Amino acid sequence: MNSVTGKRTGTGRDFISFRISKSLVGEEALLKTVYWFSGEFLCDVSDDENDHSIVSLKPRADCLESDEDVRDRFMTQAMDFALRERVNTKTADVRDLLLAKAFSESGVLEEQPHGIFGDPIEEGKPHGMFKILSNS
Repeated sequence: MNSVTGKRTGTGRDFISFRISKSLVGEEALLKTVYWFSGEFLCDVSDDENDHSIVSLKPRADCLESDEDVRDRFMTQAMDFALRERVNTKTADVRDLLLAKAFSESGVLEEQPHGIFGDPIEEGKPHGMFKILSNS
């Protein structure tokens, strides 16, 4: 999936380079990962014609990690950001509805949000710690 290449001169490492599938890690997640690695590495990202991003990392100082360890650490962070992005996309409607309901009940909004909002399990508990009342 991701072969790691590197170029070394003398005792130092010039760069570490590897490919990442764009379908696995989107542009936003990749840019966030590059940002987090920019303290330790000079980062370069380019595209190839096969729907992959090519990441090149040049250590800012001596790096004791192997090329594979650096790539694994980068991929772990990139996958974390990609997963967060997907969860955020999938749950955006629920999050927006929760916020709208919270603001409407606090008097900040003039109108109630549209839609049915309730938790039938919690509504059935007379002394539940978390209770969301339905619109009906």
